[in-house]
Amino acid sequence: MSNTNYGLRRLGAGVGLRREHFDDIIDRQPDINWFEVIPENFIGRGGYCADALRKISANYPTVGHGVSLSIGSTDPLDVEHVRRVKQFCDEIGSPWFSDHLCFTMVDHVNLNDLIPLPFTREAVRNVAERVRVVRDILERPFLLENVTYYMTVSKSEMTEPQFIAEILESADCGLLLDVSNVLLNSKNHGFDPIAFIETIPLERVGQMHLAGFEKQGDMLLDTHAKPVSDDTWELFREVIKLTGPSSVLVEWDAELPSLDRLLQEAEMAQRLMDETVSHQTKVTG
Repeated sequence: MSNTNYGLRRLGAGVGLRREHFDDIIDRQPDINWFEVIPENFIGRGGYCADALRKISANYPTVGHGVSLSIGSTDPLDVEHVRRVKQFCDEIGSPWFSDHLCFTMVDHVNLNDLIPLPFTREAVRNVAERVRVVRDILERPFLLENVTYYMTVSKSEMTEPQFIAEILESADCGLLLDVSNVLLNSKNHGFDPIAFIETIPLERVGQMHLAGFEKQGDMLLDTHAKPVSDDTWELFREVIKLTGPSSVLVEWDAELPSLDRLLQEAEMAQRLMDETVSHQTKVTG
């Protein structure tokens, strides 16, 4: 079992911070380890949202997670956006920042989707160069998240785990391991999720995501609108056996449930992580 967690603090299980839960969180001060927050929902906004975020981030560890960095794009990097993200992270005390290993911009048009990259060395060089710029501006650890894809990217020169590993090493950054995305891709594209996990550089995993998905025809879709599935929990348990404890975030973005229901998912993640780590310690102790 690796215990590095990319040198980051292990926050335990947390949930995504959403506007619908602001008042409940501020009034009740629920027992939750941490929140993940999307900067794009707050940058440039004042009033109620900004005030609520200040109150919540003063009482809980709060970590920034972006959705529009477009780290894999061939458009020029939006340095001003990165600087705004840096200021946002400074204001909430975000110990690290993450975004997705994909692109979202083409010819300066935001596609509002996370488009997967071809697994090529050219893409590795492009992403690594941009990550180094981002990391220097942010002045904090930067993690990339593995994404879902629904068709095999053409002209691949390597497997996805090799692609991820080369980028992390070349850019010297960490990995936000989305366990649900690994499972979903494995079912849609017919590969072994455990073999995938064992191939990536686990010492660079500094955070994890868990989320629900839904079946549509022959495909599973990453909807973030359902509870975490039983087979995702099982894969998560296997991952923790290899990595040790981490900062694990339960994502639920559509058909948002009550805060209490969301906290139940986080409690499940924490319990599974604690049980797995305890069992591993007994076995190896």
